[in-house]
Amino acid sequence: MITAYHPRGKVFWPNRCRIAVFLSFDFQGGEFVVPMANGKMNLEDLAQAEYGPSTGIWRILRILKERGVKATFLTCGGIAERYPEAMQAIAADGHEVAGHGYHHEVARDLSREQESDVCKRTAEMLQLRTGKRPVGWRTCTQSPNTLEILLEQGYLWNSNSFQYDLPFVWESSGRTLIELPRQPYGDGWIYGGLNTAGDPIVALRVWKALFDELYQESAAAPSYCPFVMHPFISSRPGKAKVMADMIEYMQSHEGVWFATGSEVAEWWLTQNFSQVPLPRVSARAAGGARA
Repeated sequence: MITAYHPRGKVFWPNRCRIAVFLSFDFQGGEFVVPMANGKMNLEDLAQAEYGPSTGIWRILRILKERGVKATFLTCGGIAERYPEAMQAIAADGHEVAGHGYHHEVARDLSREQESDVCKRTAEMLQLRTGKRPVGWRTCTQSPNTLEILLEQGYLWNSNSFQYDLPFVWESSGRTLIELPRQPYGDGWIYGGLNTAGDPIVALRVWKALFDELYQESAAAPSYCPFVMHPFISSRPGKAKVMADMIEYMQSHEGVWFATGSEVAEWWLTQNFSQVPLPRVSARAAGGARA
């Protein structure tokens, strides 16, 4: 049985920072573009979706480097397979690479065996491209089996929940998995999707409202602010500028910790904020798949 353990007592971030900002990118391409009812492919949609890994990723990496920020790229195995240069550049810049399915599969439509295989093949491809096995995961529409699979395969963290503001711990048989929740208003889909212009200024206004409220609350207790971007949307000229402006805005505040998923998860696990009552055995110590 999997049990959730939420924080008890005072949470604090490294160097007594007020707020942890988790900047993540769901690095996918045209996996979700399928033939229409007449059997023909919408090549315009496919081209727009492939803009992220073929072109936009380089703009995102430039922006992150200029601002000295490390991010987490939750990457599809198929993207890593087809765009090795982009993966090497992400790793070379010191960003974290985590898993996001192989072809952005809808996990709830998979059998347990199929989903487990997707996790394994994705991890193998990401390790092949970057030299490091991923320890984080975000799936498309989490299934009832996802948590068990990640615990079995030795992952450190998962990022699928929308239910809570702060990280927490999943535990089963002495193994632990850190959950890094998401915020819908921290998602790049606010720009709009494919074939939609979207107003970047609206996105900036929504993101600032999210950050401002959490930062204000952090005066009483440290808070956590996650962002989920999609390179095929967020890397477009104009939209990328707003993303850069948002990073700069957050950097103008004192006590902001820009952290990768693993940095947040490792800190949470080390400090034992969730106070798991059983002997705390991480997936690494339990002989999981992490390397």
